[in-house]
Amino acid sequence: MKERISVIFASCVLAIATASLIGAAAAPAPPKVPQGWNFTLPEGDAKAGKTVFLNMKCYSCHAIEIPGEKLPPSRSKGAGPALTGYSALPKEYLAESIIKPHTIVAAPGYTVKEGRATMGEYNHFLNVQELIDIVAFLKHGTKPEGK
Repeated sequence: MKERISVIFASCVLAIATASLIGAAAAPAPPKVPQGWNFTLPEGDAKAGKTVFLNMKCYSCHAIEIPGEKLPPSRSKGAGPALTGYSALPKEYLAESIIKPHTIVAAPGYTVKEGRATMGEYNHFLNVQELIDIVAFLKHGTKPEGK
């Protein structure tokens, strides 16, 4: 009887070990970022972005020339850099600047205080489409320097 229990026990141990090896071999590989993957911001609607820009009163901190718009003068005395000419910057930089204050700002002569830009984080005020559209506006809807 002892021999029979030992054989049954050994068979169970072998079955469990085999099952765990089969299970380990069948486990999916962990996900990896595909080689060459790169995030690019989708194209947005510059007209919708202009509406968001105006509704959020971004011009109260940022000087900007918008064809066809007469904006009130900034009351914040340059709290944010002038945005004219920002159309030359990558879309992803512009988007990140809106949702995460930078430690280095693209505007020449603009200084960062206490290690970061003074612009707050606006990701809790904008949905993703509004962010994409406001970036499209900054890329296409502003008047470049000297024109």
